[in-house]
Amino acid sequence: MKIVYCLDSIYQLSGMDIVTMTKAEALAMIPGNQVWVVAASNPRSLVHRMKHASMIDLNIHYYEHDNEGLLRSIIDLQKKRKQHRQKLNEFLENVAPDVVISVGVLTKYFLPTMKLSSTPVFIREQHTERHYNLHSATSLFKKMVALFGEFYDYYWRSRAYDMIAVLTERDRDGVWKHWTKVVVMPNPITHETGLVSDANAKIVVTAGRLAVMKNFSAMINIWAKVVRRHPDWVLNIWGIGCKEVELRTQIQRLGLNRHVFLMGYTEEISVEMSKGSIMLLTSLSEGFSLVTLEAMALGIPTVVYNCPGGISHLVKDGVTGYLVQMNDEDAFVKRVCQLIENARLRKAMGQAAKKESMQYNVDNIASRWMDLFHELLDKKQGTRNNTVF
Repeated sequence: MKIVYCLDSIYQLSGMDIVTMTKAEALAMIPGNQVWVVAASNPRSLVHRMKHASMIDLNIHYYEHDNEGLLRSIIDLQKKRKQHRQKLNEFLENVAPDVVISVGVLTKYFLPTMKLSSTPVFIREQHTERHYNLHSATSLFKKMVALFGEFYDYYWRSRAYDMIAVLTERDRDGVWKHWTKVVVMPNPITHETGLVSDANAKIVVTAGRLAVMKNFSAMINIWAKVVRRHPDWVLNIWGIGCKEVELRTQIQRLGLNRHVFLMGYTEEISVEMSKGSIMLLTSLSEGFSLVTLEAMALGIPTVVYNCPGGISHLVKDGVTGYLVQMNDEDAFVKRVCQLIENARLRKAMGQAAKKESMQYNVDNIASRWMDLFHELLDKKQGTRNNTVF
């Protein structure tokens, strides 16, 4: 089977990029499969991350003129979209794939409308909670733009796909409940290193883009309250992003320079996470929360806000960690302190978390994808036969 993933530009490895490469590698190792990951641009040249799947760089740099004025950016965007469609069409015609999967945003509108001689199955992966843009809007105008975008995307463009893959049952049964072409496909564990936290270090960890939706400012406020009771514990935040300066200012203002550390970017996130004893998440919205799954796989208990999306699907409250009502900082502090003060509880929850994470082994997830591919291809072949006869 020939399978093609279509990714956005890879300027730094996002969770979505890592998940895609992990799945591509697993699928490429199944006998009879050929798998390609096609990126709009790949300046990091991440070919070395995959040994079995192939990485293709279309060399289309969408954002190179973003600092040259709004009009220039709009004109350049339209030009790049046309180039992208043309180059991708040429590649797909040459490969003649059975399955084409849209990941990210750059191809999601035009991909299923491409007329290819191989007539593949088109699948769109939805990696964010459906109302992500609405939740992240900071003004009435932006909320209106987000609502229009949702209508354009989900009630028009998305209907051209053979299947929409969402990450959790909560998402499918909520905002997608009136759709018939929706399937749940969770993300796999992407770093199976064999590492396990001993839950003894006085270190709390987290990771993610330093962006509005990750809500790290709330986490730092929470930590300011935690260190009043436990000044010997530290919080390590891994990631980079547009909010870094603002967060550093907050840390300094609250006198947390020796208690909260912005650690930057690492490609060895599992190694760094395994040094922690507790993992925190204060996001405003999560599609699936890969960092939570990775922490669970390392045997680390979690304290998380029960935000819109898939977090409650992962964390079993009181078993593998704690789910806290959104914006209840005092309750969050209480749960963190419970785990800090009870090593036996930390370790028991960590063990339960590791056991829970095993269902997301990459081989199990790859098998589910193969079953879906065969089902959709059989259905499409049956449609073709009915049309002919």
